Amino acid sequence: MTEIPLPAPRAERLRYVDALRAIAALLVVWLHTIAAFGRVSPETQATGGWFRAVVANVDVGHVGVVVFFLISGFVIPFSILPDRAAPVGAFAIKRFFRIYPAYWVSVPLAALVVFWIWGTAFSTRELLINLTLLQDVFGVRAAEGVYWTLLVELVFYALCIVLLVTRSLFDVRRVALVAAVLGLVYVAVQASHWVRHLYITSSVPYWFLNLSVMFTGALLRSRWDDTVGRRDRIADLLLGGLIVTYVLVLPIGAWLVFGPQHNMPLTYAIGFAIFMLGTRAVRIETRVSDWLGRISYSIYLFHVIVFTAIEWWLLKQPAGSTWRTQHLGVYAAVGLAAVLVIASLSYRLVERPGIRLGHRLATTWQERVLRHRGAGQDTAAASTS
Repeated sequence: MTEIPLPAPRAERLRYVDALRAIAALLVVWLHTIAAFGRVSPETQATGGWFRAVVANVDVGHVGVVVFFLISGFVIPFSILPDRAAPVGAFAIKRFFRIYPAYWVSVPLAALVVFWIWGTAFSTRELLINLTLLQDVFGVRAAEGVYWTLLVELVFYALCIVLLVTRSLFDVRRVALVAAVLGLVYVAVQASHWVRHLYITSSVPYWFLNLSVMFTGALLRSRWDDTVGRRDRIADLLLGGLIVTYVLVLPIGAWLVFGPQHNMPLTYAIGFAIFMLGTRAVRIETRVSDWLGRISYSIYLFHVIVFTAIEWWLLKQPAGSTWRTQHLGVYAAVGLAAVLVIASLSYRLVERPGIRLGHRLATTWQERVLRHRGAGQDTAAASTS
């Protein structure tokens, strides 16, 4: 068994990863800027130039999601400290309070601006199920479209726990095998559709692909970072095969079958390219990228809410009025500024307190486990004396 040495706690953030978080969030924002403001008026629809043309040809939002998935794989497994007390419980507590507080704030706001103000029904049952983040499991509409990625994150956390419990999370070869098997399932489904010149209409195969991508991010970290990993020939071969498949084979195959349009695999190739450039060739470390990276989760959660609210207000204005006939770039700038303000407030008032609470509760849990173990050892010692 080839083991990755257990990760030591890091006091500092990986600043270049924050820059990648910022890029990923802004790519998603770019897509939804066009979706929200591009339909405000015919005058606005006639503007945008390359800013609109790129989105018409490449799903830049999904590119951002791929970068986010790679970042999760690059960071999350190495935040688990198996040599500490109660690693599973501590990890679960920290991740719960990292994901849910800001998410809970966003859900009723999303229901309001995406459904209720437009006169569209969104029931209390749907709202409550959305608060669990299990709406896709129960077949319930999401209050906001971007939420699907968060469930993928939760499944990835669960798989990390399973691998930890089975002593596999820090075995680079086993992680590579998991990533390869998950990827092969998707490739097999994709190939079967390509033979019949069909698109994949179900989201299920993409679950396998996305989880494979996340574990590929973990493999890249173990391969590149000398503090967390060491070389393993089989793992390196599998990692190389995964990268070649996702960056070259799948997008080229999609182009050969369907042409340049409808090339979802291309978004994975671009996402990998951005991630590898940002972690290896051009590590961006600035105060602005640090800040954007810190608030990127709230940017992701709240940008659709802000954009949809602005769109609703604009459509209430008279057709042909100054409010509704501006250049797309004006709406993009105003919308982004509003998103950054809301995301900053969310981070300061909700995210950061939630993170701190999660760390305190995780520490308390670990101390309780240690006290319990100590009491058990004392009892065992007394019984043998």
